[in-house]
Amino acid sequence: MKRIHLLFLILALTSCEEVVNLPSPVSEHYLVVEANLTNQNTPQQIIVSRSQDYFDQTNPPKIGGAEVFITDTLGNKFTFTEKVASSGIYLWEPSAQKPKLGNSGTTFTLQVKWQSETLTAKAKMNRVPPIDSILYQFDEATGRQSSDDNPKNGYDAQFYARDVRGAGDCYRVKTFRNGVLFNDPSNLTLAYDAGFQKGSMTDGFMFILPIRRSISPQLYLENDKIRVELWSISEDQFNFFSQARLELNNAGLFSRPAANIPTNIKNTNPASKLQGAGWFGVSAVSVFETTVDPKKAKKGLK
Repeated sequence: MKRIHLLFLILALTSCEEVVNLPSPVSEHYLVVEANLTNQNTPQQIIVSRSQDYFDQTNPPKIGGAEVFITDTLGNKFTFTEKVASSGIYLWEPSAQKPKLGNSGTTFTLQVKWQSETLTAKAKMNRVPPIDSILYQFDEATGRQSSDDNPKNGYDAQFYARDVRGAGDCYRVKTFRNGVLFNDPSNLTLAYDAGFQKGSMTDGFMFILPIRRSISPQLYLENDKIRVELWSISEDQFNFFSQARLELNNAGLFSRPAANIPTNIKNTNPASKLQGAGWFGVSAVSVFETTVDPKKAKKGLK
């Protein structure tokens, strides 16, 4: 009898599915600023757009015609120009006079002026340690690396770097395979000192194994090019990315109620209906690149 009841329960839970569209609260649309800038000698980009209603599946409307620039504590000004009208994409390109934005320890102030509104944010470029090396060994794919499109056998890589002494350093790890960024929400790898979170007591240590191995969401093949970037970020930006990762992966039967992601973008007029969202961050970046060569593969990496 218990088996019969269980069977009916399973059928009741799986046989019927109805899509219910719930109305979402109406709110003012935010001005969203995406500005993750670095000290690399490459063009830097800021994207300005408007937020949308919760269930709106269209592309966010871009904001053109804004005045976008940053200044630093050394008196420098960096003007970001919209190369394509109404694209909402603003670029600053390095020159002989200003080959990069600045160095660790410098504080930057962002200003976005649009119509009668001015939004602003501040960020400090924190220190970052060098990446010592990338090592790899031939192995079979683990559960997290397995999918129909991924290699079943190949090279499992990890990077080696040591956190700078002094508690409170935060980082983001970005990995590229043959020039393409691993950009799934599950690839958003963050570190607090050399561990996953504040209070992990890893100050000054080698990054822990799960962080080192995060650069291998899938196995590499011979002649694949691996590029690892270690970005310094503030603790506030660490919290921003952590919350964003939770919301990006917030789905399924046991998902949590959606929550607003923190922002450091503020309207200089707090009484204005147009408030800010997104994040302004500046990062020092260390980089290491290698090409997979079977002759250089290691054994017994841990």
